[in-house]
Amino acid sequence: MIRDGGAEKQTGTRAERQTYRRRRLMDIARLLPVLGALLLALPLLWPEASTHPAARDGVSMSTAFIYVFAVWIGLIGACFAFSLAVQRWADHWTGGGPDGTGAPDGAEDS
Repeated sequence: MIRDGGAEKQTGTRAERQTYRRRRLMDIARLLPVLGALLLALPLLWPEASTHPAARDGVSMSTAFIYVFAVWIGLIGACFAFSLAVQRWADHWTGGGPDGTGAPDGAEDS
């Protein structure tokens, strides 16, 4: 038994969920460059390795370079994963295909 306005309430809830998800995607898109900048700036806080015998526990330049390139590759992977997620969610929101038929690109070749 559905009360008056029950169907309208469900569509409003679905629209609210879509808006919520879009906002979370925008939040991720805004935070990814900030996270990348923080991770790439982290080696600036590391102590330097020096030839002085009293200076111990320093980080060598080669370790810092490896860290920077690992972060760079990680950011590329995160952007790729984020773009796949956005594409999948966008297909779900718009009905799947570019013409709104529900079939993704190239699936209508039969």
